[in-house]
Amino acid sequence: MISLSYCVKAAVSSLRSSKLRSGLTALGIIIGIAAVIATFTIGNSFTGYITETLDTQGSNYIVVSASKPNIFYDVQLDIIRNTPGVTDVAAEITKRGLVTFANGQKNLTIYGMHEAGMEIGSIPIYEGQMYSDKDSYVAVVGKDTAEDAFRREIGLRSTIDITLYNSDTKEYVTESFKVIGIAGTDKTDMLSGSGEYTMIFIPMHIMQEMTGETSYNLVYAMSDSRDDINETSDEIKKRLARNLGVSERDLDDNEKIPFMVINQAEILELVGTLTNTLQTFLLAIGGISLVVGAVGIMNIMVVTVTERTREIGILKALGYSSKDVLILFVVESIIISAVGGMIGTFFGLIIAYIGASFLGLQMAIPVSGVLFGVGLSVIVGILAGAQPSYRAAKMNPVEALRE
Repeated sequence: MISLSYCVKAAVSSLRSSKLRSGLTALGIIIGIAAVIATFTIGNSFTGYITETLDTQGSNYIVVSASKPNIFYDVQLDIIRNTPGVTDVAAEITKRGLVTFANGQKNLTIYGMHEAGMEIGSIPIYEGQMYSDKDSYVAVVGKDTAEDAFRREIGLRSTIDITLYNSDTKEYVTESFKVIGIAGTDKTDMLSGSGEYTMIFIPMHIMQEMTGETSYNLVYAMSDSRDDINETSDEIKKRLARNLGVSERDLDDNEKIPFMVINQAEILELVGTLTNTLQTFLLAIGGISLVVGAVGIMNIMVVTVTERTREIGILKALGYSSKDVLILFVVESIIISAVGGMIGTFFGLIIAYIGASFLGLQMAIPVSGVLFGVGLSVIVGILAGAQPSYRAAKMNPVEALRE
């Protein structure tokens, strides 16, 4: 039986004799594997970032959102608060308001929120402190807004004027607020450029006083156990539906329920589904490059078999079996694809590193993904080289020698 070392030497010698052709053949594999590795790594990093972000925002939170105005009042808030498994509740009213500071004006999102809302959502305080429900005319400003919204940076003890529309009096109301806290962290990335770090929080009772609103946009609840969070969410949904006149048989009909209940576990599942779908789509694009690469390998192997017909005849005349010839050419195909796979993996990791750095993500290199990329390239080489190698193995030695 032909030795593996001879197969490798013969394959390397053949590839060296036509460097340009071999390089162009491997290019399809390089591009395909690079696309697969980059997509897999960036997707893995993004999923890890989202999971970490949601975990830092509270592990057991439940969000109840109204799908139309005037749904949630203090009565509904008490129903959620008294649901078994709920340890804390906070409501939110969101309005666009005109914020004036240092002779500058900006239309920003103003959040009227109970004190517990910041705790349930684990919104970090970068400087200062969070207000209490008893405080009046104080504000917590998102770090991004404090640093970038105006010509001067908003700091602790700064005074900002907020103008909101009052739906009762049909007039605009302006009040001055003392900044007692800055919300945010030192972490900077393009994915955290929106959210709580661009918001302005004020006490709920002040928001209601200025706007005349008594209904809430959102209600946040904290479950006492992450393991039981789905059961707690279902119980909240049942109790609210009963209070709002929705029958139990219509609980699964979103058109008949004027609110939505979602918890952290469901958000993580949804994010996982979305990222997996995106990864699958991008991997399919990379797979097209792999198919192109496989066709390229198959073509060069057909040409190689034709060019080395006389060599095949000599090998068979010297006593090499069809199996030996088959192995000889399959090894050559594997070497092309394996080298292309390793180069593609290297470039894929570089692309992933650049992409993760641009997005501000911590790069998570999946070892299984790297092994998968190299292994996939070897499999592609075997499959692409199988038919030409089989053709070489089946050659009649006499006819091969005549060529």
